[in-house]
Amino acid sequence: MAFSESILSEQCLVQARSLVSSIENGDEDAAIGNLREISRINETKMFQEIGRLTRELHDTLVGFGIETEVSDLAEHDIPDARERLSHVIDVTDQAAHKTLTAVEEAIPVCRELEESASKIEHQWKRFISRDLSADEFRELSREIGGHLEVSADRYSKIKAYLNDILMAQDFQDITGQIIRRVIGMVQDVEDKLIGLIKISGSFDGDDNKLERKPAEKVLEGPQVPGKESATALKSQDEVDDLLSSLGF
Repeated sequence: MAFSESILSEQCLVQARSLVSSIENGDEDAAIGNLREISRINETKMFQEIGRLTRELHDTLVGFGIETEVSDLAEHDIPDARERLSHVIDVTDQAAHKTLTAVEEAIPVCRELEESASKIEHQWKRFISRDLSADEFRELSREIGGHLEVSADRYSKIKAYLNDILMAQDFQDITGQIIRRVIGMVQDVEDKLIGLIKISGSFDGDDNKLERKPAEKVLEGPQVPGKESATALKSQDEVDDLLSSLGF
């Protein structure tokens, strides 16, 4: 309802007719009373209209504040998060490549040691059972010596491969920190989008209703540090409380 239309309320029309009647009858006191009542009604309507406009302006400003924060997130934080996640992918890929390479190189060394030990074990069981000839025993002795000779080198290689695998896992600490930061950013985006939805929803109702749901998101007020006024409203929360107490 427009402000000009709100002035012409039924109460005003009743008082206007009564005013005309009082003037026609020469009743000055009644006419003055009618004028005062019309003035009071108009002041009330004006107060309500100003309150409604103030509420809409307040909610809109709060919405602008949230939209600005969302814009900053889209311009800075989201691209930063994308770069960080790309780094996580790169680091994880490098770690996986190092791990697989170390495993692939360690497997043949382990297989060689396994085959050599298995062959010696078989011959050793024959020796325990006294099934070996003197020549076979001498051959077994040479095999045991060769196995022991190469084992130290093979075990050193396996140890190096295992160390490579272990060192490749240090990416988890870095990626964990990055992912936690990105999760925090996503949570911030979610909170601000919810705030926008709530602000937008508050304008979907009937324009004639004076009551508005206060904005959920609280922003800092316009007070300048060091120049605060004791009577000034210092936050959007206080503005909400004032408007709500006045019925807007």
